Amino acid sequence: MTTPKPPSLPVQAHLKRLWLHGFLAGFGVVLVSLLLIFFIWGRPDASREGDEAAPPALKQTVPAPAPPASPHLEAQLAEVLAELGEANQNKDLRRLMSLYSPAFPELSRKQEAISRSWKTFDFLTLRFKLGEVSSLGPDSASARVTWEIRARNRLTQALKDTHQTYLVGFARESGHWRIRSLERLEKSTDSDEIS
Repeated sequence: MTTPKPPSLPVQAHLKRLWLHGFLAGFGVVLVSLLLIFFIWGRPDASREGDEAAPPALKQTVPAPAPPASPHLEAQLAEVLAELGEANQNKDLRRLMSLYSPAFPELSRKQEAISRSWKTFDFLTLRFKLGEVSSLGPDSASARVTWEIRARNRLTQALKDTHQTYLVGFARESGHWRIRSLERLEKSTDSDEIS
């Protein structure tokens, strides 16, 4: 009987190196995977229960209730809205645009929309209801404003009654309150849009 020959030394050294390389490659894959998990989902040992464990970017913050608005602030904002209605009825674009902040998003688009609506409609009455006025600081405020509009189509002479509700952001700039933002809260009661 012959005994099997032990592998030669060069083959043994090659197998040993191959095993070592495989171990190092596997260890590298595991290490990279753990690092990815750590950077994407946070520390693996962090508790997932409760809001305290959530990363700051994922925490939902509840804004503090805004302080009640003073009657003086409410009167000042109502004055801006009354002037806006007057300028709209008189089709005074320069006066109307002076009531908007230069920081108003897409101000030139707003100006174009107003000009287009004036070509189509004559505004007979523009009344507003000012509600939920909040002071957001000495130079910032917001209010819920509902416009009740009666307009006449210049082509057909048809009358149109509608209302539009917005969350209006105001900013005090150069001593005057101006409209900084508009967010429509309710759709118009009529299918045609009046800007």
